[in-house]
Amino acid sequence: MFTFGTRLTRLTRALRRRRREQALAEASGLVADWDGGTRIGDALQAFLAVPRFASYVRGAVVVVLSDGLERGDPSALVQAVARIAARAHRIDWLSPLASDPAFRPETEALRLIAPWLTRLSGGASTAGICRHILSLGRGQAA
Repeated sequence: MFTFGTRLTRLTRALRRRRREQALAEASGLVADWDGGTRIGDALQAFLAVPRFASYVRGAVVVVLSDGLERGDPSALVQAVARIAARAHRIDWLSPLASDPAFRPETEALRLIAPWLTRLSGGASTAGICRHILSLGRGQAA
């Protein structure tokens, strides 16, 4: 599992802790870019630049939790999402903004990557995100 803000941070090891509080505290300590905005394209490019990480995408359901507000060059995001889409089974993008019934993907970044997304839907609550992920195991993305 990875997070991204202005850079990519791997959280997998931290989240393996038995106690939830310990896992969250350790993961929070690893993330150094809480308030820098998101450079989604740069972070996904960094992920794909590591062959071992890029191999995780092959045949996978890729779930991105992001508002899609790209602060960097949108073309980097488009290139990264296109590369992921060519390898992955599907890409689901969950945005807290998409939980609003009036939501329309109007940011330049979301408009540009929309053709590669299997699903763009709400991700405003932990419960909603969990429902979506569990639905994938049942073969029916909620």
